[in-house]
Amino acid sequence: METKDETMRSEVADGLLYAHGRANSNTAKLLEVSSFAYAAIELLAERGLIDIEDLDRKKKEIAGRLIEKFREEGIGAAYQEPEHDKYTFAGSVEIDCPSRLHLCKAACCRLRFALSHQDVEEGIVQWDFGHPYFIAQGDDGYCRHLDRNSLGCSIHGHRPVPCRGYDCRQDKRIWSDFERRIVSPELDKLFAAADGGDAPEAK
Repeated sequence: METKDETMRSEVADGLLYAHGRANSNTAKLLEVSSFAYAAIELLAERGLIDIEDLDRKKKEIAGRLIEKFREEGIGAAYQEPEHDKYTFAGSVEIDCPSRLHLCKAACCRLRFALSHQDVEEGIVQWDFGHPYFIAQGDDGYCRHLDRNSLGCSIHGHRPVPCRGYDCRQDKRIWSDFERRIVSPELDKLFAAADGGDAPEAK
C-alpha cells in the first residue's frame, strides 16, 4: 500500500510527465518557425542585405551562451537515446561488485544519466524533478536507490538500462587497472558533487 508521500510523488510525477509531453509536442511548431527564419535569411542573403559568414559566426556565439544557460537552469526534458526494454536488454554486464565496493566506493552510483520512457512511466525509478528525466540523486551525490549501509541497489530488478549496461572495467575515472584492483587517481573527482560540483555523466 502506498504511503501519502508516495501517492503525492506519483501524482506530481504524472502531472510533470504530462506537462513535459505537451512541451515536447511544440517541437513541430518550432521547426515550422525555424523554416520560416531560414527562408528569410536566405532571401536577405540573396539580396545582399546580410553576410552569411558574419551571421554564422554570431549564431555560434549566441548558441554557446544559450546552451550554457539551458544547462545551468535545467531547461528541457531528456530521455535515453536510444531506448531499450530493460527487462529484455541483452547488453547487461556482470561484475562482482560486492568484492570491490570497499575500493571503488560505489562510484558508478554517482553517475548522472537520463531515464527511459519505460522507467518514468513505470513509476519505480525516481527521477530528478529539477532536471527531468535524469536519475534522482541525494544530497550526498549518490543515487536515491542506493542503500547507504550495504551499498547495494534497492531496486536492482527494476534498475535502468545504463545501470545494466555500464562497464566500470573500461572507465579510467574509476579503475587504473581493474584486474589488479588499482583504483584511478581520478576517482575522487566523481565524489565532487557532494561539495557542490556537477555530477559526472555516465559514459
